[in-house]
Amino acid sequence: MDAMSRAQGVCLAAVIAASVGVAAAATKEQVEAISAALRARDFDSAVTLARSALKASPDDAQLWTLEGIALSRKGDSRNALSSFEHALKLAPDYIAALEGAAQLHYQAGRRDAVPLLTRLIRLRPGDPTSHAMLAVLEYRDGNCQAAVAHFEDAGDLLNGELDAQHAYGTCLVRLRQLDRAIVVFQRTVSLHPDDARELRMAAAIQIMAA
Repeated sequence: MDAMSRAQGVCLAAVIAASVGVAAAATKEQVEAISAALRARDFDSAVTLARSALKASPDDAQLWTLEGIALSRKGDSRNALSSFEHALKLAPDYIAALEGAAQLHYQAGRRDAVPLLTRLIRLRPGDPTSHAMLAVLEYRDGNCQAAVAHFEDAGDLLNGELDAQHAYGTCLVRLRQLDRAIVVFQRTVSLHPDDARELRMAAAIQIMAA
């Protein structure tokens, strides 16, 4: 199910923003140069600059995270994940690295994202993007009780996402929360009035709840 394109974009933008803070071992100028290359979408230069800075500051979690961002933007997910994981070994609660690693695991459909997203929520309670990703992952694994809780905590983030709303409504039906499921499937029908699947589901739930 590909219900998270909007949330993924928000998350990746947040990773970049979170990494452009006060430099630790790296100089502020180095961090700003890498960040400027990322903003200009010059990802090859961003990787080169990050690796050059890492030679002098190999224990800087921020630099490893910036390298991971650049590599992920280049489409090199394997090496990007390695960079994010290296950053997390140095700083286990570094939010930008957690976001980057969770995003890559999520995109690959791996449950390895779950402990990372759970840690993010512990550090940033109420984060709707983390809850949204967890909701989808739990739904995929059939864990509807957990999925519904995360869908609720995602707030309005997924209200415009048809597949996510379908998953939410389906879980509510499985949990026999039919009145709430009706509301969700009314929303899916309003999103796509001509979608036969959603029309059938909405009608079937109305009959079940009668």
